[in-house]
Amino acid sequence: MTGPGSHAEMRRCPRCGHLTRADRMVKGFGRDCATQLGLTGRAVDVGHVGPDLLDLLPDPEPADECDGWDRPGDTTYHPRNAF
Repeated sequence: MTGPGSHAEMRRCPRCGHLTRADRMVKGFGRDCATQLGLTGRAVDVGHVGPDLLDLLPDPEPADECDGWDRPGDTTYHPRNAF
């Protein structure tokens, strides 16, 4: 559609400052900012390719290798406070 009636009012997104068409704003924010703030039910496509941070985590410890000595919070022995 062309002509003077096809131009929507432009407003600035309060989060990022980008100009956004007023009729496409979600609760006063631009669409991408509204999605990042959780105001919509979708995720923003950020164009990420390759492994993410969860892929870089080490593999979990096998169940039979944990004897508890390396996790003092899991033991019933609590040494006396030195203070």
